[in-house]
Amino acid sequence: MMQLKNSKYRTICRFCKWVLLSSLIFSFPTSLWAVRVKDVAYLRGARDNQLIGFGIVVGLDGTGDSQESLLSRKPVISALERIGISLESSDIAGRSIAAVWLTATLPPFAKSGQRLDVTTATIGDSVSLRGGVLIMTPLRGPNRLVYALAQGPIAGIPKGVSRADALPAEELAKLLVGERMVASVGTIQGGAIVEREINLNLNSRARLYMNLRSPDFTTAFRLAKLINQKMGIRSARAKDAGTVEISVPDSYLGNTVELVSYIENLEISPDQTAQVVLDERSGTVVLGGSVRIAPIAISQNGLNMEVKLPEFGEAEGETQQPQTEKILQSDVFMIKGGADLKEIVDGFNKIGASSKELIEVLKAIKTAGALHADLVIR
Repeated sequence: MMQLKNSKYRTICRFCKWVLLSSLIFSFPTSLWAVRVKDVAYLRGARDNQLIGFGIVVGLDGTGDSQESLLSRKPVISALERIGISLESSDIAGRSIAAVWLTATLPPFAKSGQRLDVTTATIGDSVSLRGGVLIMTPLRGPNRLVYALAQGPIAGIPKGVSRADALPAEELAKLLVGERMVASVGTIQGGAIVEREINLNLNSRARLYMNLRSPDFTTAFRLAKLINQKMGIRSARAKDAGTVEISVPDSYLGNTVELVSYIENLEISPDQTAQVVLDERSGTVVLGGSVRIAPIAISQNGLNMEVKLPEFGEAEGETQQPQTEKILQSDVFMIKGGADLKEIVDGFNKIGASSKELIEVLKAIKTAGALHADLVIR
């Protein structure tokens, strides 16, 4: 009878472990892993810049802006007047043109002649940009200066509504959900050419600043300490949780690019705040390696769990070690307070908790103030 009970218990544990492993994703403490500096920090000034423009798409097969829309017709009339052709708005019949917004990203160190991808989106009542061609449009930065020129055929239009009148319900039902959308956004691969460069002369700088992607005092201190150790001189210091200031050594003056390359490829162990991410829709739970739970007892839907501090015993003349042996009695699982990630996962495996129950338990533990981590619910 005892063997049957133990066999049943092992089967339940294996099943619960499989369920949790399929839905529970966890990361190990970051102190055990080293990453490149370029993956946690970037050089101040070496960043993307957003460009925007207003343009006209022509050549649409009856899916452009309606006759009442002046957003597309007025710019076309103005463009034709510049080449000596005078028209009225009523002279442009049909729905073959559409007014669009253009967006593009200018990467750092982009050079004149380099090509950029462009995203187009309708402004008026056009329902599809399929088959259209964007005529030459300037792309400007926040300072209103032109940094690129865009032109070319629209691509990346999903299947779906291809004409102004919507598809019949029976045909629309045959399309996949992702294909039912109105095709009012498209892309032009390499559709913009850089005309103006952003000057970022690194070799003339005597100081550099590395910005952390996730500001953290400990990581900033570690980065400054690492640079000083590798350079052999005290040239770096952490200004705050997100910035490390670096004084360019005399040996690298005029050759700052080599210094940046050397620093970016150093390896560092970043620190981070303990976090627990819960996705209630998919039942996914992500626990950071630094998550800790204080002493607490839990009972929910037949699941009973108690977290307690280890007990210390003292004998005459000697001090005994804390008793960390886990005790399993009925459906109560006991682990010591301050439990780390592995013990938490093992505990929920042994009490047979599903991912949904795990989410509810973790929310309750956070409410009770026993979960020492930020709880992010999606």
